[in-house]
Amino acid sequence: MENAQDLTQSREGPRPRAYPAWKRALKPIASLRVTVVLFVLSLALVFYGTLAQKEQDIWDVVHEYFWSWWVMVPNRLNQIFLQTFFQLSPDAPKWDGAWIPLPGGKLLFWALLVNLVTAHLVRFSFSWARSGILLIHAGLLMMMAGEYVTREYAEENVMTLVQGGKADFVESTRFNELAFTRLRADGQVDTVVIPEELLRQATGSGVVLEDDALPCRVKVLKYVSNCDLLEKFPEGFENPATEGEGKTLALKEMPPVSGVDPEQRINMPGAYVELIDKGSGKPLGTWLVSTLFQLTRPIRTQEVKVGEGAPWKIALRNKRGYRPYTITLTKFTHDVYPGTNTPLNFQSDVQLQDSALGINRASVIRMNEPMRHAGETFYQHQALAGDSGSVLQVVRNPGWTLPYLSCAVVSLGMLVHFGATLLRYMRRQA
Repeated sequence: MENAQDLTQSREGPRPRAYPAWKRALKPIASLRVTVVLFVLSLALVFYGTLAQKEQDIWDVVHEYFWSWWVMVPNRLNQIFLQTFFQLSPDAPKWDGAWIPLPGGKLLFWALLVNLVTAHLVRFSFSWARSGILLIHAGLLMMMAGEYVTREYAEENVMTLVQGGKADFVESTRFNELAFTRLRADGQVDTVVIPEELLRQATGSGVVLEDDALPCRVKVLKYVSNCDLLEKFPEGFENPATEGEGKTLALKEMPPVSGVDPEQRINMPGAYVELIDKGSGKPLGTWLVSTLFQLTRPIRTQEVKVGEGAPWKIALRNKRGYRPYTITLTKFTHDVYPGTNTPLNFQSDVQLQDSALGINRASVIRMNEPMRHAGETFYQHQALAGDSGSVLQVVRNPGWTLPYLSCAVVSLGMLVHFGATLLRYMRRQA
């Protein structure tokens, strides 16, 4: 009987291992089915985000689709999808509104992170045999952390330098501001700015923007994300501008620049703003402002006389960030291949002066050879018209090493994992 009982137990196999209560609670979250669903949703998000670049700027798509908790996909993207892949007739009925909700990139990021961590806690045992898998997943976590740090803390700006000129500020190519500037008698410049987001919120709402630092009150009559300036007024156009450049120019709203624009242009916003005296409440006129004025040489300036003292200059410009150092462009070189217009070399010879750190040195910035200073990297980006100056791309990214480290850790993990598998196979064969 004892032998029969032992035989029965051996046929039944070993008893299932009892999981702790916390593992049983985490098991549904760590399910492979959850992983597959999250990957499918990620593919759908990437598909619609890529499709949206036909109509939107790439940075707007990144913010709306890939760095949000939730996104409502417009029906017009489904129309484009059907026309492209199923030859749907362009005359088919158009659908308006948004009806496909999708989790945004931020939500999928954290969901995948939780799924990966709980899978390790529930299913994987920490041993040398699984060290390769652990290294691969650690590298993936490091890559996700690098993306988070880059998104939250990285900055990309440009610095424009004319031949022989210097600059102590960088400009954003994505964000703008309405700036009031005035030159004081001691040579210093007073600067007060209104962020672009406030201009958007106040457009047509009747809200008057005011602050103690502003020289006057500001009422935004119209703000557009992209525009053109017309020298000839269209038929039936009623010009709201009463002062400055707007008396001879008309603001024409243009569709936003898309992410597939072959010329890689950027949006040039414009606005009509009404200025009001803070003390008397007397109107100071309606002004047309646009970042297009910053592209003319010389730059078109508009002056507003407010109270006593020097007049204030008003301009819609790229958002600026001032630096404690100055860079002077001593020489700019633009070489091409003989007999062609293909660029061979862009080179900026600059003089860097940072009195706080006691630095005064000459540097050369050329393609693939940047300059680094104070946590920022300066790349040769563009040339001004007629090679009259240089545009440097200024990048600050505290997480720039994480992608390299993550790739190294993943490569090491794959080497360890497949190496261990090969050794086990060779031992079995021996």
